Amino acid sequence: MKTTWRWLAPVEGPGAFHMAADVAIAEAARAGQARPALRVYRWTPPCVTLGKFQPADGNVRLDACARLGYDVVRRPTGGRAILHDHEVTFSIIIAEDDLPGAGANIMESYRALGRALVDGLRRLGLPAELVDRRASARAADPPSVMAAGNPACFAAKARCDLMVGGKKLIGSAQLRKEGIIVQQNSLPLTIDFPRWDDVFYRSDWEQVMRAGAVGLHDCAGRPIPYDDVVAALRAGFEAALDIRFEDGALSAEEERRAWELLPDYAVLTAGTRAAPAPFNS
Repeated sequence: MKTTWRWLAPVEGPGAFHMAADVAIAEAARAGQARPALRVYRWTPPCVTLGKFQPADGNVRLDACARLGYDVVRRPTGGRAILHDHEVTFSIIIAEDDLPGAGANIMESYRALGRALVDGLRRLGLPAELVDRRASARAADPPSVMAAGNPACFAAKARCDLMVGGKKLIGSAQLRKEGIIVQQNSLPLTIDFPRWDDVFYRSDWEQVMRAGAVGLHDCAGRPIPYDDVVAALRAGFEAALDIRFEDGALSAEEERRAWELLPDYAVLTAGTRAAPAPFNS
């Protein structure tokens, strides 16, 4: 019998709430009160997220973000900063036991979940692949801008990246605590690289473009509707992980806890506060 996961359909709302909601779901899962979940969300207003241990000072131009009306929040996961705007963002909140043979090992869990992402992107006609840099050690890889101290996630190559045609398409980062995995994922539909100069210090966006960061629409050579991307990802997870999704929503307790946790993740609140609402494309 297939394992049943919760499918939390796209909602839009403020960034700090989204971060807090992922943690609230993880707490419920840790207490045995929630099934595995895949949650999709959008950012209202646009938002810069910082990695858990990444300082805002010297990395993100907070004054510019305030002027542009962007929120700045801290993720519970690690990694580097991301400007979230025109993208599909989704979180996977599961127990290690939900990935038999892979969940207890961080790289194996990235690979297992990455196979689901590959399946989903291939359904959109993209030749996606997981690149294990430890195994491949490609001499032909363009030089990374990591040494330049670029604060942006898509400027850095990880040990296990999802690539299309040699270009990095999805940024992922994990939080692991007491047997629960939270993996947050950013799939940009388009990337406004020049905007990076406004929000990041040392953005080097032209070099990042050459190094291989890309949005989905450029990668595909055509615009792909948001709903089509979401549907393909859902199907990819079901097929690759042999699971079935059941439509759901945050429980009343998860939502209450998310609002309680929200101040822990807010760095700069530039937009108006509103409760998350279903997204209608």
